[in-house]
Amino acid sequence: MDGLGDRAFGQGVTVAGCYFDYAAQKEQSPANILGAVLKQVVSGLGEVPEEIVRAYEGQKQVIGGRAPQLADVVKMLQNTVSLKCTFICTDALDECVAEYRVKILGSLNQILQSSPGTRMFVTGRPHIEAEVGKRLSGRGTAMDHSAETRYHQLSPQ
Repeated sequence: MDGLGDRAFGQGVTVAGCYFDYAAQKEQSPANILGAVLKQVVSGLGEVPEEIVRAYEGQKQVIGGRAPQLADVVKMLQNTVSLKCTFICTDALDECVAEYRVKILGSLNQILQSSPGTRMFVTGRPHIEAEVGKRLSGRGTAMDHSAETRYHQLSPQ
């Protein structure tokens, strides 16, 4: 993700992402994860779109205040990423709770369908490859990055 961010710098491309941690599974709900991605995307815009300001202000009015719901976050992401070329990176998706993973992948698929300039980069162990392909409507390519493959790519010729 850092390498992609370095290459995108100064190109008018936004790179945002998240990392799943097995030890923090309960805190990594779909709304929290995609809300963090939204925050990263918005931070690259210079100013917060009025739609997002209104959504967060409106949620303050709810008893005790709360963050926007997943559907609201997805809609805001769809609108925001459609403004410029965006890469959304999701690292260690296999560490995500299966129930959350279904919702996150479904939400990412919605974003891809409505934002042709958006690209996804997902990493995870091989056992989730079929699920990722299915939930992202086959709009991806699997790459083998086993330790042996990485070693050969990094070693001198």
